Amino acid sequence: MSCWRRNAVLRIPAAALGFRYRREWDAFLNEHEACFQCEPGCFGESLSDNYPCVFRWEKAAFHDPDWLLDQRDPNHPGIVPGPFLDYCLSEILPLPCGDNRFGENNAARPLDRNEAERYLPLYQALFPRFTLEDMRFVRRCEYEWYDGTNAPYLYSDYD
Repeated sequence: MSCWRRNAVLRIPAAALGFRYRREWDAFLNEHEACFQCEPGCFGESLSDNYPCVFRWEKAAFHDPDWLLDQRDPNHPGIVPGPFLDYCLSEILPLPCGDNRFGENNAARPLDRNEAERYLPLYQALFPRFTLEDMRFVRRCEYEWYDGTNAPYLYSDYD
């Protein structure tokens, strides 16, 4: 049975983690496959991986091994392209009847200094050279989604 969910995650673009090509990102995911999950307290690949295709890029090949991860759609330059790494903070499943607002409650924001300091060790465990300055690329994203579909894209350069 399908249902609505509400998630809160820390989301960072793969490009901000130092990955340049899709093949590098895929190798990283394969290496950590056993420890990555999409549940609270875990890192996992974001459901928003292919979201820019919603904007109808003409010849986008998001899973091409040579795909450059920092490419931007010239028609939507403020949208940060995926893929993304998520750290799941919380999930409400199923979302109580009547609580879903069909995306009206979706939000994305940069971390404040205290949050950046608190979550930095999580990223340093995977990426030892990750610094407090690098935490500027992390966004706290909250979204509602219907299982069986991609979660809404919630990361852009705009507040």
